[in-house]
Amino acid sequence: MNISRQVIKGNGFEVPCIILTPQDLQGVAIVIHGYGGDKEEQLGLAYRIAEIGLKTCVIDLRGHGQHALSLNEEVLLDVEATIKYCRHFGKVVAIGHSLGGRLALISSSDFAIGISPALSTIFSEETQEILKNVRGYRVREHISGGLSELMKKLPVVNFNDNTNKSIIYGSRDIPEIRNLCKNLKTKNLSVIEVDNAMHNDIFTLESTFQSIIDKLKDYFPDTSNNHYRINENSSVLKNV
Repeated sequence: MNISRQVIKGNGFEVPCIILTPQDLQGVAIVIHGYGGDKEEQLGLAYRIAEIGLKTCVIDLRGHGQHALSLNEEVLLDVEATIKYCRHFGKVVAIGHSLGGRLALISSSDFAIGISPALSTIFSEETQEILKNVRGYRVREHISGGLSELMKKLPVVNFNDNTNKSIIYGSRDIPEIRNLCKNLKTKNLSVIEVDNAMHNDIFTLESTFQSIIDKLKDYFPDTSNNHYRINENSSVLKNV
């Protein structure tokens, strides 16, 4: 497996990423961290995804990690620029945690998996205080009203096209997320609860890895036949 640090070029901005490329490709995955996270935080999950044959791009969202821009309401553009690059290699699944889960589910990817996705537009004062104290200090943001205002400005997830969207959440998740995800079980939608998983550790658990891998095998069923030629000289990619 080849692992490289790269920068994906968008329209007037750059998205730092780590790309894991297996020898035989069956498709492409984008892994998106949550509020206060970064690409390095998601490398364990990314490696497990790449092991099954998906070229995997782990990105820094604006306001996080090595991204030069501050977090703002155009954060979805980081995901879309990465999807555009990844489509050089095949169908794309976006996999995100928390804020990243929301972005994955509203993106233009062929498939999406939201891990404890921040679906709600309103969070309690207690939840907002926890996010501010535990995660907010790691974020450079330029939004009037902060994260709560960003949640209101992002598009709502459309679950009508539910065959291409999946949700995984923890039994000990943030109450607003847990309750919304439980309610979605009544729809014709893949919703999986991970026992004893909390919001900030769910993406590190073996049971989560297995749930994601099982779903990826549904999305990419013909793994032995779906190999894509790699064009590492793509004009939207440069070495760091």
